[in-house]
Amino acid sequence: MATPKDIPPKMWGKSEFWGLSALYDPDWCLTECQKKLRASLIELCRIKMRPHAIHCDKTYTYPRENLDALASLGLLGLLVPKSMGGLGETNQCLAMVSETIARYGCPSTAMIYTMHTAVVATLLYRHHHSPRIVDLLKRLDRDKLVGTLSYSDPATGGHFWFHLSSKARMMDDNTVKLLKYGSWATSAGFADFYAIQTVSPDFGQDYSNMSVFLVYKDEIRANTDDWSALGMHGNQSGPLIVEGIFSTDRLVGPFGDGAMSNDECVDPYFLLCSSSCWNGIALACMDLVKKHVTRKSHADVAMRVCDYPTIQDYFGDAVAETNTVRSLCVIIAQGMDAASENNDWSKHIDLEYAPRCFYLPWLWQLKYTAAKNCNEVVDTMLHAMGGSGYKTEFGLERLLRDGKAGWVMGPSNEVLRQFIGKTSLMGMDAIDYWDKKVNERSINHELGKMNLCEKKKLAERLALEVAQEETNQSPNHPFQDTDFENPFNTCTPHYSPKPVVTPDGKSHQPALKPSSWIRLKLHSKSDVTDKMSSFVFDTPQPTDYTGLLAGQYLEVQVMLEGRANTRFFSPVSPPEDFGRIELVMRFETSGIMSKYFKSLQPGDMIEFRGPSGGFEYFPNSLELLTLVASGGGITPALQIIRAVMEDKRDNTRIKLVYYSDTYSEILYRDELDSYAEKDPRLDISHTLGEVPENWDGGEGFIDTGILDREVDRSVPAAKHKIVLCGGPTMAVACLHSLRTLQVASEQIFLYGQFGVEQMKTVYGKNVKLSGHRSDNVL
Repeated sequence: MATPKDIPPKMWGKSEFWGLSALYDPDWCLTECQKKLRASLIELCRIKMRPHAIHCDKTYTYPRENLDALASLGLLGLLVPKSMGGLGETNQCLAMVSETIARYGCPSTAMIYTMHTAVVATLLYRHHHSPRIVDLLKRLDRDKLVGTLSYSDPATGGHFWFHLSSKARMMDDNTVKLLKYGSWATSAGFADFYAIQTVSPDFGQDYSNMSVFLVYKDEIRANTDDWSALGMHGNQSGPLIVEGIFSTDRLVGPFGDGAMSNDECVDPYFLLCSSSCWNGIALACMDLVKKHVTRKSHADVAMRVCDYPTIQDYFGDAVAETNTVRSLCVIIAQGMDAASENNDWSKHIDLEYAPRCFYLPWLWQLKYTAAKNCNEVVDTMLHAMGGSGYKTEFGLERLLRDGKAGWVMGPSNEVLRQFIGKTSLMGMDAIDYWDKKVNERSINHELGKMNLCEKKKLAERLALEVAQEETNQSPNHPFQDTDFENPFNTCTPHYSPKPVVTPDGKSHQPALKPSSWIRLKLHSKSDVTDKMSSFVFDTPQPTDYTGLLAGQYLEVQVMLEGRANTRFFSPVSPPEDFGRIELVMRFETSGIMSKYFKSLQPGDMIEFRGPSGGFEYFPNSLELLTLVASGGGITPALQIIRAVMEDKRDNTRIKLVYYSDTYSEILYRDELDSYAEKDPRLDISHTLGEVPENWDGGEGFIDTGILDREVDRSVPAAKHKIVLCGGPTMAVACLHSLRTLQVASEQIFLYGQFGVEQMKTVYGKNVKLSGHRSDNVL
């Protein structure tokens, strides 16, 4: 009969492994084939991944070499059926592989592999009627193709599955127009393919109505240059944008399948694999510290560090707790295997077949306990190693930083703890994933706080909404929200083909046309910041003006590899800055247009057309124009400010509320402050995320308090427009504040293609929208 003493030693190359022995690995769960695969993977970690992990951490380098090495063992197609060229392995094997990569090799690679596995599962789930998906799955290991997911949203926090920053429209029966803004996508710009989730074309403000699409590397825009983190440096996480027209053969499953995809594939595989990563990191810390404490001796007391009872207690607790979590991982993986008949993906031809959904409450517990345990173990091992643990050459410091990511990685442990607590007390329905259930207890409680006048106002508003829903009437102009890029439109963008005559008697022709492309030459380019440049283009004649109103945006087009690539810009030059058009671009890590603009040299030609939408500012149409901007969102505001400052006949007052992360990141600071000093029509309020010494401006993100101070609500709504220029997080936060301050929705214009979606999210689906003209003319 075999005993623990009979377990063969674990090898590290030709020598016995210096970490925890095989005695503390649940090898009885693995088949002989899986054990051989693990041995090969450990050797790959030893010779390639582990050394490369140090380099990736120091240089923030994406570990492509490690991922290519995984392909050599067939691990990119681990879940893919053998009939399609994959290994056809189980979830038990997958958990082992993820843990092994994190433990013996590189935690960043393990997390990238987690996201890759989740996207592969998502494609396998709905591959049955898609030759495109089948072809991709067959080539994973042969062509070393790495995938990732983009399901997150920058404006939704813990409810990351609510896609406030996405939209989809059917162009015809076979094509769909997409716009998706995702936050913190792992491998952003580095992966070869992506599964993205958006709202469906028939969304109807129902966040359970989502769809999944397959896109490729050259079809996304991503920015990971700003990726700077405590740990997981190789992940290259960052925002991701997808925009364009796609064939419906890019659908992963039918329209509206996103919720099922979440519950059956994305959540189960992310939670299983990421939990295995945290287990692997905890084990890696114990391996490393065991090596140290069994070799380090204290000559004064003739004891090794491991001889101290305190150190033995540390390890006893850490090993027992970690293996408790590993055991939970084993039984959940085995349960998923049994329920899915060892990942028999053919059964999903039945769209209702979803055996893995049952395990979600257990997977929540697994991720919570794995991340919690990893946090505790890395701290304990630092204590056990003593001062030596602070030395980066030992490697514990890197693992400690990587291990902290588990707690905050979505769903964060705070979110999961609440999920588990709610469902254990009140059942699964208590979570209300899709925000559909009315909390009547809270409503009744809040109503009790209202006086008679407040109740009457609320009743009138609700009665109006009911009447609109019953008759399917909209308070908005019928053109609004019909234009994908210009959702606030009440008519086609204003354009006058007639020349403008200036007081000096000169006639100025419009340089651009809204329906045809005009080629313009780059005159000069200059740096605005280290990641942002200004581009000045010559108009055909030096007397030409753009043909745009202040606030409108234009479209540029370049042909690359036989395909038209377009981008919308808000020029920063005023319309009557004759002979020139100035654009500003913030460069992204990955994106065809960013790369193209980076390569532009004076004399190069680009096609322009416009106006293409945006806000339309008419001089003297308002008493007050409030511009609320953050970061690079200053560009549309800057154009309007420049135009007003140059027109002394315009009596409109402008209030700019401008947020920047730091003082050095205030764009065009000298120019803006110079205008404000010389011209009483402009008033600027700066607010900073980090304030320098002696700063007398605002501090913190633009919130209700700042807007309460800075937005003049005494000006009649018809003569006061509030324009928001910033990202989704800023826009939604400001909208909530403005609604709290009882600012009418029709006063607020948002730049960007998500403006209507953001307004409906905050003000309600029957919200009355602003028009796009400052004079409110339809």
